[in-house]
Amino acid sequence: MKRYSHQDIADYYEQTEVHYRMWWNLEESLGLPYGVWDENTSSLPDAVINLNKLLCQLGDIKPKAQVLDAGCGVGGSSFYLAEKRSCITIGVTLSQKQVDNATQTAVKKGLTEECKFIKCSYTDMPFKDETFDASWTIESLGSANNEEAFFAEMHRILKPKGKILIADTFKSYTYPIEDNALMQEMLNPWAISDILSKDELIGLAEDHGFKLINTQDVTHQIKKSVNKMYLAAIIGMIGTKLYNMFWNASRFSKIHYKSGIAQKKTYEKGDWNYILFAFEKK
Repeated sequence: MKRYSHQDIADYYEQTEVHYRMWWNLEESLGLPYGVWDENTSSLPDAVINLNKLLCQLGDIKPKAQVLDAGCGVGGSSFYLAEKRSCITIGVTLSQKQVDNATQTAVKKGLTEECKFIKCSYTDMPFKDETFDASWTIESLGSANNEEAFFAEMHRILKPKGKILIADTFKSYTYPIEDNALMQEMLNPWAISDILSKDELIGLAEDHGFKLINTQDVTHQIKKSVNKMYLAAIIGMIGTKLYNMFWNASRFSKIHYKSGIAQKKTYEKGDWNYILFAFEKK
């Protein structure tokens, strides 16, 4: 099984940012996740906002809460929490480029007091014990490589009764990633080695002092984004091959399209689900 370092993960996001700006309306949505579609959703940015709204409701985030945005990307969720819930947020990411982009957006939005961003791993953070009311983690848990270290650090930095909110892809049942080549083809171009199943996640959380308080499976509500990513990957495959006839694409940029094709195939096979979770510190 391939392993990815912190630098690998930062490289992935920095090398493929141009793809997200091209295909994922990054300037408007300020986020990279699948989002959640319903009958009133007309665009991908709306779907991303829906995901933020659902996770906020699932965890009952209170106004003025201190929230850690763990794996914050370019800061979209932090800005949502600040604007819609008057939360004070700190976003952490392994990419200095994402820190810089998110900080610049905070300046433009007038949210520099509410939203701060720093470069560090969410498994080893410079915050005091019991600093935050909630931890917010959207599609970044797979990058942890050590989920036990993630939960241990979350338990340390969360206040009593503090909550972990997670939205991510999870195996539909527990199986070794080595037995599923197509899943590896989906995950590896994202600099992800493996993902947990729902049962594995709940077990790890309970082992580290958390209890499950709410969950929602939205697998069927991400289908439009799965298809959109697949279409982008097909076009991107052609573009990548043409590009490499004259130049040499960066490591992750060169293989990024493979994940978009594989994620649709594995989605249709039912190899993974998209689930929201809310856990509370015991």
